[in-house]
Amino acid sequence: MRPGFFKRFFRLSSPADTPLPPNPGPAMWEEVLAPTQGERRRVFTLDEVDVICAEMKDAETRRELLAAVGRGISSFQVTDLRAMMENFRRKTKDLEPGYRRLLLPKVEEQVMGAYHDLALTCQGKKPLDDGPVDPSLPAYAEMVAEACRARVAAGKVPDLLVLKYLLAAYTMYVCGRPAHPVGTPFPGGLEVYAEGETYYCPVREKEGDVPFSLCPYCPARQDTGARTLHGEAEAERIENLGIIEESRRHYHG
Repeated sequence: MRPGFFKRFFRLSSPADTPLPPNPGPAMWEEVLAPTQGERRRVFTLDEVDVICAEMKDAETRRELLAAVGRGISSFQVTDLRAMMENFRRKTKDLEPGYRRLLLPKVEEQVMGAYHDLALTCQGKKPLDDGPVDPSLPAYAEMVAEACRARVAAGKVPDLLVLKYLLAAYTMYVCGRPAHPVGTPFPGGLEVYAEGETYYCPVREKEGDVPFSLCPYCPARQDTGARTLHGEAEAERIENLGIIEESRRHYHG
């Protein structure tokens, strides 16, 4: 963790004698996201990953989790987020063009939007609804550690995976929102949607054989998508058409 960066941009309180940072804009966010621009970023070790996961696992409140996630996030630069987005663009290059055009902005919201939102919350410029974290958080932290171990065992560095899971922890456990933002499209015309403070996702319970998926920990409820397309009476027909399974295969987070 870089203490100077954390102190400047990830404050959990705002003393009266401490001036607030400038309003968010391109110049400010470039500094927030690249605190050590020009330096070669170090690679996370599994020991460091275990420390991050242990801090998440021990968090009992949203504020404590926010601090743990902020400390982990402070190790990343703007180039890391750009790399994550570029990886996703490459991963989805063979998707149907119209669907991909709808999907990519929502993935950017999932990555960049969550990062900016996290920074504002830590600065005290966005309200934090503090309270107990969801009981599934310890299991989530253990899953993250296991996923990173599997990645290292496969000869790959865990860095962007850590970043993905930290952003998801903020979104799901601090904010109580689904990992995939409202409006995230799925094949067949389905999407994540909200009714009041309740979220619905067409693939929430369809993670199946997908290892280390976010789905089991997401606060969204399962929705077949029939309501969105045709109304409740069509739920069974939609399921039988296999649209949900197609969505799961194409995009599971």
